[in-house]
Amino acid sequence: MKRLMVQVIVTGTILLLGALAGVQYMNEQLGITQPVPLTVPENVPEETEAAAPSLSKQELAAKYERVEQVGRLNFFSEMGTSLADGMNKLSRSFLSQIMAFVRQVLNGEEAA
Repeated sequence: MKRLMVQVIVTGTILLLGALAGVQYMNEQLGITQPVPLTVPENVPEETEAAAPSLSKQELAAKYERVEQVGRLNFFSEMGTSLADGMNKLSRSFLSQIMAFVRQVLNGEEAA
């Protein structure tokens, strides 16, 4: 049994190193490993700031009040939050069931 485990670990390590070496070789052949130098633009046009629509303080205050009255509702954010909460509860429930199984069956403890 011990010899089998050693053979499995050695074989897995050789396969992992072979895969990593193959990926590195292909990256070198395709030229992916060569870094692309960063280019910095010499002059930034200042027209972008002037072209942006400017809002007065009164318009901003009116928009802020409207948002406060209507409320912030983003369907995808709400859906993502509820999905994340559901998955969190599901995973915690699953893990607690596993821990209860370990306590009861493997450790021989009684259920609380």
